[in-house]
Amino acid sequence: MNHLKADPQYLFDFFTGLYKMVFLMEVDSQGYKYMDVTTEAVRLASLPEDWKGRYLHDIYDEKISAPLISQYDAAASTGQPIFYSDQMNKLSNITEYAASALMPITDEHGHVKYIIGLTNDLSDSTSAKLLASIENIDYLTGLPSLLQVKSELSKIENKSISILYLNIDRFKLINEWLGIETTNELLKKIAKKTADTLPPESILGRIDGDEFIISITDYSEDEVRALAENILSALSAFSYKVNGVSIPVTGCIGICVSPGHPNSLITNACAAMIDAKREGRNSIRLFKKENQLQEHIDEVIMEAELHKALEEDELTVYYQPKLNTQTNEVHYEALVRWFSPVLGTVSPLKFIPVAEKTTLIQDVTKTVVRKVCQDLKKYPELCASARTSINLSAVLFEADLINRLFIDVIEAYQTDPSKIEIEITENMLMKDPIKGIEIVNHLKELGFRVVIDDFGVSYSSLNYLRNFSLDGIKIDRSFISQIDQLDSEKDISIVHFIIQLAKKLNLHVTAEGVETKEQFDILTSLGCHEIQGYYFSRPLPVEKIQSALDHFFNYIAEQEQTVLEVAVSQDISSEDKRLKEIERLNILDTPAEERFDRITRIIKENFHVPICFISIIDDQRQWFKSCIGLPEPVQTTREAPREQTLCDYVIQQKEPLIIESLAAHPEETIQAFFKMSGLQFYAGIPISSQGEIIGTLCITDYLPRTFNDHQIQMLKDYTKWVETELELYSRQS
Repeated sequence: MNHLKADPQYLFDFFTGLYKMVFLMEVDSQGYKYMDVTTEAVRLASLPEDWKGRYLHDIYDEKISAPLISQYDAAASTGQPIFYSDQMNKLSNITEYAASALMPITDEHGHVKYIIGLTNDLSDSTSAKLLASIENIDYLTGLPSLLQVKSELSKIENKSISILYLNIDRFKLINEWLGIETTNELLKKIAKKTADTLPPESILGRIDGDEFIISITDYSEDEVRALAENILSALSAFSYKVNGVSIPVTGCIGICVSPGHPNSLITNACAAMIDAKREGRNSIRLFKKENQLQEHIDEVIMEAELHKALEEDELTVYYQPKLNTQTNEVHYEALVRWFSPVLGTVSPLKFIPVAEKTTLIQDVTKTVVRKVCQDLKKYPELCASARTSINLSAVLFEADLINRLFIDVIEAYQTDPSKIEIEITENMLMKDPIKGIEIVNHLKELGFRVVIDDFGVSYSSLNYLRNFSLDGIKIDRSFISQIDQLDSEKDISIVHFIIQLAKKLNLHVTAEGVETKEQFDILTSLGCHEIQGYYFSRPLPVEKIQSALDHFFNYIAEQEQTVLEVAVSQDISSEDKRLKEIERLNILDTPAEERFDRITRIIKENFHVPICFISIIDDQRQWFKSCIGLPEPVQTTREAPREQTLCDYVIQQKEPLIIESLAAHPEETIQAFFKMSGLQFYAGIPISSQGEIIGTLCITDYLPRTFNDHQIQMLKDYTKWVETELELYSRQS
């Protein structure tokens, strides 16, 4: 760099127009002498009134002057500008630093005669001009700011404008994991990669932090969406490492297409982006309805009212009973309700998502836990043997929040944690399985029961459940709502499959959304442990629960009494009633059906037996609705004389019959079956319909085998499936 040669006073006057703090120092053999200083510099540098003509080392003590002199020495010896940062000498309660530059001025012989010192406190007019010039540019990426993008959009005429609003997912976490410097480098790369994907004459701007705005012209809706997909695909090329694990960059994009003023296009695209983020990473949403903006305005109003509602204790808790189909025990689910004097009755489906976007969900949850604890203490006769379920929001799936919102509250009310059941969702577990295992174990250690709510609507896999110490699952209502319809075979099969596998994993099964007696009967026949829904009871205030339960159980008792009275009035024999039930089903001599054959195939494979069959037994014969492995003559005629079958024993005794070795059985009549058929093992479970034993579900083998209680229970559970299919058949025929 050439040495600076000019009139020192001219340069001082020039820089005075730019900076508040300017020093003109003469260099001689004694040091650095103050020749001219701006008024603001005198004040901010705490110079004395007689500063002019004095040397730097005379004015300040050595502690202050020595560092300054070393910087001036460097400028004087090299003849090059020196840049440094140092503590300011102004009198203040806090330590302040400033960046400074020393500009050496040489004579015609190249000797440094003067030094101009500049400190980065700009003059007011210069600051205003500089800010006016840089407010349109993002300092990090060099992209236009939002203000500049709006200015450019206002100049576009006779073209349709489309706005894409890009948000980088998990930006706060990225910042925490990588640090500001590394994150800034990543943002610059993202900006460049995004720019490379855009068509000519596009506008790309950075709004703030993790948000970018893109404008394109004369693109169709499909073309804009395709561009958005390309942008997200390009972003996925980047990743960042946390603890050695490479995590991809993802984003969400909201789109708004003309017509509209640039301001409204940007606002609507932002609203669409927020909706996209609700759907999850790498989502794209197109703004189509003007009422989307109104929805966001409504959310702001609702958030304010909810905040007030929590302060004024407007939230209350209703309880929906859950009935154990085997023991008639009753448990409850706590459901929050909000009756707002301003908004009226507000559905949880509306205000819970709003609360989850803020910390208000913590206050809502704490309120629910507190009110449940109060009700458990106030109504001990109702809750003595009952558990109460409380839903845990996904945003609260953290050990410290659980401790604060649950444990601290129940300890304050001296509530037994075993009285509380925590309902979580599949997504909460599968989003981070390792963390899910830790949180579930933490809840279990605290004494809570833990169940999966809305099971089947997301990952729909019982296989992963073996990794979690769960107590049960709640089958989502979407599977229950159709099982009482004529074409419900598939739904029943799914529900039955879920129940059977859950039982294998020792999980308690609850069906929610049960609204009809037919649904109740089917679920009971399938072996579902517990039902919840309007058929049993709607959600109620705690003080109304007992009367609702009394009404339901009285209704059931009346129904049973009516059935008993009808049976007595008919005065027919047990065998006649059994045969009438077979006649009602109208199942005899019907063609083979896949739904029954599917059951026998599954059982044969699960038990590894050569023979499995479903049979109906009337007064003279055993007729096979489905059979696998029976001798050819029987498969052809599909029947055998009643007296020649072991299944007749099941009909007569009305209970399962298990014979592990026919040849070794003490009764000669049983041994005769072995000699006649060569079969050694027999397991038969009675099939019931409307309380009557109408047939059997059987497995047999040519070799003896042991059969434990678990296997017997499995066969009983399959029998429930058969009974359900028979009832469906009768309603369809």
